[in-house]
Amino acid sequence: MEKHLMAIPNRCTGCNRCVYACSAVKEGMFMPAKARLKINNFPLEGYSVPSVCFQCPKPDCLEACPEQAIFRNQRGIVVVNVAKCNGCGDCVAACPYGMIEQYASGKAYKCDLCGGTPACVAECHYGALVFKEMDGILRKLRAAQMKQRIAEGSPQEKRHQLAANILEAAVRVPRTLHYMG
Repeated sequence: MEKHLMAIPNRCTGCNRCVYACSAVKEGMFMPAKARLKINNFPLEGYSVPSVCFQCPKPDCLEACPEQAIFRNQRGIVVVNVAKCNGCGDCVAACPYGMIEQYASGKAYKCDLCGGTPACVAECHYGALVFKEMDGILRKLRAAQMKQRIAEGSPQEKRHQLAANILEAAVRVPRTLHYMG
């Protein structure tokens, strides 16, 4: 069985440790804007929702790339070959979850699961991010999240709308000191 990166929104505290870990590993510095995952905060509701790349079974970003710079590697992970990327942005527009972005140069970047050991998961002390084989509950959660496709908008707008939809469907319970999801 293959492992999947999953976000469990009820467990997210909005601490952003995952975002800092991702940017440090991928960019060599703490630069949250360049992290491959994002945290959507809903302060009035008291919740935060992580946005992660689903590594789609049929990735729209891969199909949209005219240069074939996006492909599945030998482990089945959807990755970007920056050397082939022409910076057109078709992949950014195609991703219904807002999880592929571009550098100032136009080159695309996205989550590559850190080669199979996601730094974000290692840094998440509350279990809001998991990287494991799907059981029944996680499979249903992932399927429900993936159904929330957003057709229009910037990556940030798509992520925020996806997070709002996920939060709307989430079971919300009052948080206590010992609450973990």
